[in-house]
Amino acid sequence: MKKCGLALGVLLLFSFAKGQSLSEAALFNRCYSHLTGHPVPIGNAQMAQVRAGTLKAIDACSAILDKTDLDPSGPLVNRGDAEARNVLSNFNSFHRSWFTANTVEQIQDFNNEISMGTTDVYDSTEPALAITRSVFMRGARYSEVTTYDVGVHAIREQNESIRAQIGWAVTFPGRRMFGNNGNLDQNIFNFRGPAAFTGGTDGSTILGMPKIEVGDLVGIRRTSEYFVVPNLSLEPLGRDLRGSDQPALNYSYNFYQTMGGGILGMPIYMLLNYGQTRAVHSNGALKLPRRWAQTNMQSLMCATLPALREADVAQYVIGNSTTPFRNATSCVMCHANLDQMASTIRNTVMGNSDFSQLSTTGAGVAKTTLLLPRYNADLGAVAGWPAEPVANYHRTLPQGKLFFRSMTGELVNRPVNNVAELGQAMAETKDLYYCAAKKYFEYFTGISVSMYDRTNPANASLNATLSDEAVNDRKFVEALGEELRSTQSVRLMMKKIMNSDYYRATNFRAK
Repeated sequence: MKKCGLALGVLLLFSFAKGQSLSEAALFNRCYSHLTGHPVPIGNAQMAQVRAGTLKAIDACSAILDKTDLDPSGPLVNRGDAEARNVLSNFNSFHRSWFTANTVEQIQDFNNEISMGTTDVYDSTEPALAITRSVFMRGARYSEVTTYDVGVHAIREQNESIRAQIGWAVTFPGRRMFGNNGNLDQNIFNFRGPAAFTGGTDGSTILGMPKIEVGDLVGIRRTSEYFVVPNLSLEPLGRDLRGSDQPALNYSYNFYQTMGGGILGMPIYMLLNYGQTRAVHSNGALKLPRRWAQTNMQSLMCATLPALREADVAQYVIGNSTTPFRNATSCVMCHANLDQMASTIRNTVMGNSDFSQLSTTGAGVAKTTLLLPRYNADLGAVAGWPAEPVANYHRTLPQGKLFFRSMTGELVNRPVNNVAELGQAMAETKDLYYCAAKKYFEYFTGISVSMYDRTNPANASLNATLSDEAVNDRKFVEALGEELRSTQSVRLMMKKIMNSDYYRATNFRAK
């Protein structure tokens, strides 16, 4: 009898809590920690006002959000404000979680021995920084996540007193991997090249490259660095395959130049998601950097793959193709989306600055880095999506297509000529904004909303199982996405979530 009474009491307590709203003090605790990543400090002046009833919790949190403001030139306007710094850092970490590959070590062909300088010159958080910039910089728009035409650079600041306490004598970013190594702190990089570029004793040129910064994030600016790569090596073993040996390869190029399309065209983003090793060229069929396309769809568009229906891909199924996945509709439903998108970066290839310096000890140690140069499109266009490998496909025009079923059921079928046009096409879909709304809604409430295509007949049985809560959650997220698409302001969307009945409820469920 006691057990039954206890169970009934728990049930009644749960039911009571489900319909309860947080007190203003509890609500401030919730939104403060969501924004800053820290609990409300003891003696916080805003909490005192909230408890006294002279300040509403969400108004207090909105003020914290509003002072996290990036000047158009890059730095935090309130650089010395701890709360503003915490908000910037906290949301940059959140944005970093959108991507499954977000550390240099996750680059498929990364190797500490033959490309140890990669950690010094590539910031693996750059994709997250691009999103963070679109949220907090004055005048920025969320669409710039896939349309910005340059890279972004973190402004970071070290705590010198802590650095002195732990005895760090070096500033190179790769210190997290190589420790307090004074030799590697030297900014020296090797590049294999012809006689015009030589300077090292082994026929290589030794140059300095701008290093990324370390420390706390205090701003995000446009990339202004400029460095011309003199040459590169494509194969670490066997024959010495240099960039200057390859027809049409633009082996001497600005290391910091993007391909446009915001995140999509950033060299580090492509390297993290490239999915191919050094010297592998796209051929239009089996060999394409489709992992990059998959990340685009899943991380930025919240797409459930396959993102096409059988009827959408009938024209692409070719039973006698030697490319195996072109024989089956189930395979083509994925590949028709991913491969045609991946074709927009067909001109890229992975290489390395050099492979001659492998030592990490001794004075004058030169480092090496991964590189992603591009071929000039000197062979014209290839019609459509090839079912068979195409010779020198990597030297043809980077035409492709944004081809998928939107989460609204619309068939998006938009030809593009390059990455910049792909990014623009993505920015004109609802999916880019609905996806952001889904991620922010889940961050603030813990409620994961499924954004699959409910108009697809194949999903009829799934639709029938949806609860009223699930239906209403989706409607709310779609409304958030529509507003984001209109205002381009994530900051306004965050405030709307915090002002919602969801957020004020003890368990994020008002009813």
